Amino acid sequence: MKRIAKMFWLQFVLFIMIFPITSPQAKPISDDVDEEETILVGRISHVEGQLLRYVPDEKEWVATVADAPFYTDDILHSGEKGRAEFIMPNNTWVRIDGDTQIQLNALKDDVIEVDVASGLARFHNKGSYAIVRATTPFGHVVAPEKTSFDLYVGDESVEVVALKGKVDFFHGTSETRFEVIPGAPAIIADSWQVTAGKDDVDTDWDRWNRDREYLWATRNRVGEESVKYLPPNLSYEAHALEEHGRWERVYYDGGYSYFWRPVYVGVGWAPFTAGRWTVRYGENTWIPHEPFGYVTHHYGNWIFLRGFWYWAPPVARVRVGVGFPLLEIGFAWYPGRVAWIHSGGYIGWVPLAPYEPYYCYRRWGPRAIVVKNVNIINLNINRYKYVKHAVIINQNKLYTVRNYRKARVRNIKHATLVKNYRVAPVLNNRVIKNYNNMRERYDFTDVRVRSKPHRPVNKTTQQRHLVLKQGVDNKDKTVRQNITDVRRSKLARRVGVSSPRTKDRLAHTNQLNRRMAAPEFQEREHKKRADLRTEDRMRATKEKQKSRRQMPVESVRQKKVRAENRSYAGKEVRKVQRKSSPLPARQRGVRTKDPSYARKEVQRVQRRPSPQPVKQRKVQAEDQGKGGPEEKKQRYKEESYMESQNRSSPQAQGNNYRKDGSKERPSRNRHSSSRNQDRRRTDSTQRSFKGGYTR
Repeated sequence: MKRIAKMFWLQFVLFIMIFPITSPQAKPISDDVDEEETILVGRISHVEGQLLRYVPDEKEWVATVADAPFYTDDILHSGEKGRAEFIMPNNTWVRIDGDTQIQLNALKDDVIEVDVASGLARFHNKGSYAIVRATTPFGHVVAPEKTSFDLYVGDESVEVVALKGKVDFFHGTSETRFEVIPGAPAIIADSWQVTAGKDDVDTDWDRWNRDREYLWATRNRVGEESVKYLPPNLSYEAHALEEHGRWERVYYDGGYSYFWRPVYVGVGWAPFTAGRWTVRYGENTWIPHEPFGYVTHHYGNWIFLRGFWYWAPPVARVRVGVGFPLLEIGFAWYPGRVAWIHSGGYIGWVPLAPYEPYYCYRRWGPRAIVVKNVNIINLNINRYKYVKHAVIINQNKLYTVRNYRKARVRNIKHATLVKNYRVAPVLNNRVIKNYNNMRERYDFTDVRVRSKPHRPVNKTTQQRHLVLKQGVDNKDKTVRQNITDVRRSKLARRVGVSSPRTKDRLAHTNQLNRRMAAPEFQEREHKKRADLRTEDRMRATKEKQKSRRQMPVESVRQKKVRAENRSYAGKEVRKVQRKSSPLPARQRGVRTKDPSYARKEVQRVQRRPSPQPVKQRKVQAEDQGKGGPEEKKQRYKEESYMESQNRSSPQAQGNNYRKDGSKERPSRNRHSSSRNQDRRRTDSTQRSFKGGYTR
């Protein structure tokens, strides 16, 4: 018997050595990524205004925020003045304008399909192997690598404008293909015809996109150091890690690895505390509030070491054996890698260690276990490595708090957790009472929604969601094969297809319950809407500049002209002040001596008397004070007659000859002789007369 017992124990020890007992903490990671295709999830990287998400379970719209996930079957609708940006792991970027509805139909490494039901969207395919398929009610656009295009979708037509690289538009009714090239005319299509449009884009929309591209170019330069630790699909997140933490080489799990540690956080900070939980298709998803929270809470794994929380980045592909980094975590997106525990009216969660399994309803990646029957799963709380760091709160605060550090229950002993709390693979009515009736579990923010899509839009959205979900082949090979199989056609000429116009799809929450008539929905054009916004901005700038200037007051005459002349209506007449000529010295002296002169509106100008002839001045100077006016007049006549006789006499004419008998040459200036005579006569007198000047 002893020999048999020894043989039994020897076989048991050999069995243990060959087939070790697996545990969640010691289970070696295997290359199981290829067993099932990994689910890729996009990210809402930027939100302006309001962005709504459709909840199929509630048939309701809720407001979403930045750093929220965007993945298959999600339907989003931007507000009237809202804009948003989405980044996909396959390096595809999508931006939408206001009043735009999109739906993500498929997201894989080599293909992405997005449906644009209405509005304006821009697609950037920055990857090197993925292909973009953008569907509309009138057809779809296929864009290969390194291309970008704008999509204007209206109620009756669609317009496609190529910005970079050649894209193909497939008309839905005629099943024909049309090439769209940058610089060439755009394509406008309705349900029956396809024609050429203008090669222009919305100016305000294009300016906003350029600003976003410049912002990301600046961020990429900041995060050059952290790029080498991240997989290529997460390189755009390097700037957040570079600005809010640092990489450290630490010893963990039998070797050294490079982990990232946040440095600008408060004392006692822990992962899954600054943010909130929300439910999306049954999965409890974490919405972080830290700038670095999205990449660190949905990829990789958190590790508590040396009194700090470190983040271990994922790798593109898990390798068997020792490599760099030593701790290899597969590239996969997780809603929130935590284990749920509960006791009475309290609930909590524990961050999972790298090798601990994650229970969920869908297989998100490695170490994810799909829950099909909750009743047969029985877990022990002692199996979790970081149970001491569990976050415990009241059940009523699970979906209503945005920062659990203030709401958590502190100073809970480890013995109390082990004794009183049980592990729940997933949350349901057995864990939380009335869990299925909790309306707040779908909220992403506490912001109140003021406007939502009205009933006709919701009905169309549900119908289109079901149609797109049925039998669409989203494989890369199939999409590329369709490009070559579908025949290429020419644009129709002399065909009038109206530019895309859309009626208002949003209504105030107070008006959703009543039936609205069609005329109440205003129709507008997508391109002009942004141009009008630009014109309003330019008009406001001009008015601001005019208010700063001190404009002169209009004269009475200008006001009369504006009132009489209709062509002046709506125009601004600016009064031009003419520069007055300088006053004479005599007048300036009068102005300085007379203080009342400055208070008079009319300038006091003294008329200057015209100069009298020299003959008249001479007579007045000689005969001043002699006789009356009649005597002076008679004397003047006599002297004038005698002077004329003297000029006509031969003696007077002989004066033109010199003494030697030669004739005197006449003067060039005929008035010079008379002037000299007058000057000699006046110099002898040097007297003033009334009303004249003094020589």
